[in-house]
Amino acid sequence: MQSSRSELKTGKRPNPQQIRSFKDGEVLFTEGSTGRELFIIHEGEVGVYREGAEGRVELARIECGGLIGEMSLLDALPRSATVVAKGDMKALVIGYMQFQSVMQSIPVWLQSIIKIVVSRLRDANRRVDQPIVRDRERGIVALIFLLHPVFSREVTGRQMLPFDTVVNEACFICRLRRKEVVHLLEQFEKRTVISLSEHDGKKYLAIPDIEVLHLYEEYLVLRSQKKTFRELGVPQETIAVLSNIAYVAQKRGSETAEGTHLAKKLLVEDLSLKDTAQLDVHLTDLTRRGLITMVPDGSGHTIIFHKETLGRIKKIKEWMPRFSMEVQ
Repeated sequence: MQSSRSELKTGKRPNPQQIRSFKDGEVLFTEGSTGRELFIIHEGEVGVYREGAEGRVELARIECGGLIGEMSLLDALPRSATVVAKGDMKALVIGYMQFQSVMQSIPVWLQSIIKIVVSRLRDANRRVDQPIVRDRERGIVALIFLLHPVFSREVTGRQMLPFDTVVNEACFICRLRRKEVVHLLEQFEKRTVISLSEHDGKKYLAIPDIEVLHLYEEYLVLRSQKKTFRELGVPQETIAVLSNIAYVAQKRGSETAEGTHLAKKLLVEDLSLKDTAQLDVHLTDLTRRGLITMVPDGSGHTIIFHKETLGRIKKIKEWMPRFSMEVQ
């Protein structure tokens, strides 16, 4: 009794959690409706549906612990799908005022990130007929990049995304069935661009090397255009020359806003070359491919390049067999 009086004196009100029960087939909310509540599944499961040309299509099933309705709570826009109870179930209902009180307790920068992610998810949803979403793999990779800054958490010393979060959002945004999303993520794992693991009974997704995942996304874009990485055509001898440039530049080069500068004469000296004809052929090839720039100076030419160029070429050469491999 004393606790309740203290809360009233300080202007606070008890805010009990509201557990709501739903019967089998009961609709929690419908696509296109407005709503300022989110639901955390407490018992049972729900089906997520969207109306399409062939009628209502089930996008996903969300089980105990799953979250639904969070986007409308954040941006006040219409619901993006219909959610129906699959069997008798219970959900913890979080109203707008209760949610806002929690949001106000977190840093402003995190609030901004959450709103940006929701905005991007909505935008992807509106543009569902565009190529990035029609291409299922590209859509899911793009979604992983959107979700990772906000929803990743530290698990066993690594930043990981909850697997169900990725699957559920992919079902909403890419209009895929759950089994299709899971199958695609398992294919990504076979290519080792992501890793899947379990901890305390829950499944997680990790990105072993985010640069590789970016390259995989680029590969998917190029594939859709019937193109490939231009770096794949660089001969091994030319790559060796670029490696020498990078090595000598570490000792005798200089860094500028344009990139790393190395006088050609310093490269020739370091390699103890008497005949530079073959070197000139490779430098011309690197210039033609846009991998270096040759600028005349008072004593010959200066080579300008970016350090990450060599690493990018090596990673593309290493990973291309895995990107293009056939997986079941």
